[in-house]
Amino acid sequence: MQAVSAKAFRAVRKTRISEEIIEQIRDLIVSGRLRPGDRLPAERELARTLRVGRSAVREAIRAMESLGIVEARAGEGTFVATLPGSHGRDPITATLFQAWSAQRKLFEVRRLLESGLAALAARRATAEQVEKLRGVLGEQEVQVQRGETGVMQDTMFHFLIAEATGNEVLLRIVENLMDLLRKTRETSLQHGDRPARSLKQHRAILSAIEARDPAAAERRMRDHIRAIEKLAFSSVKGPPAEPASSRPSTDQRVVP
Repeated sequence: MQAVSAKAFRAVRKTRISEEIIEQIRDLIVSGRLRPGDRLPAERELARTLRVGRSAVREAIRAMESLGIVEARAGEGTFVATLPGSHGRDPITATLFQAWSAQRKLFEVRRLLESGLAALAARRATAEQVEKLRGVLGEQEVQVQRGETGVMQDTMFHFLIAEATGNEVLLRIVENLMDLLRKTRETSLQHGDRPARSLKQHRAILSAIEARDPAAAERRMRDHIRAIEKLAFSSVKGPPAEPASSRPSTDQRVVP
């Protein structure tokens, strides 16, 4: 086990500071400069090197920990996760799925998978997991009111729904799916009132989960994914859409 030097990082210049911190750490993992089990510099050292506030570093680390990119060990520090299938292990796959054509196929997967996850979460979510979902939506609301996209909280919400299914295999699948869909997620949230609309849709999904209504949770999640997909591709040039007759139905109910 080794600790990567703080010199491996560069000063942050982007508007969304915590996202840039996450991006830098992911890039270091993909390049192999950070490996599973490596320790990150201390929070204070990272903040000084990146020229940002410690709160931004703390927010980035908390988000990465929830997504399985890093793990915090009491009294030891923060380490690159060693769990199978965690982010950044396969740079070829990560690069491949940045193509818009592949993103379209991923949305097809997402429509089928995430609607089922929401239904399953409505059946299985614990009171603690529901509270975590409420909490992340509270954080998303704060970000949206500040005029920000709330992209990390948006991602976290979908991750926590997968966690609420109680199925570790599904959770790992969603972790990788969220990573691959980063491009479309960021693009869709740049559209006008999209962050506020996304928050409203998230609240509707959570309401169905709290009500233990799998059918409503599934339907609302499917509608949410459709809305994201439509916006994500509304201003980008991609491959021609498939003929309607060749598209699989998006109304099919699939519950893992």
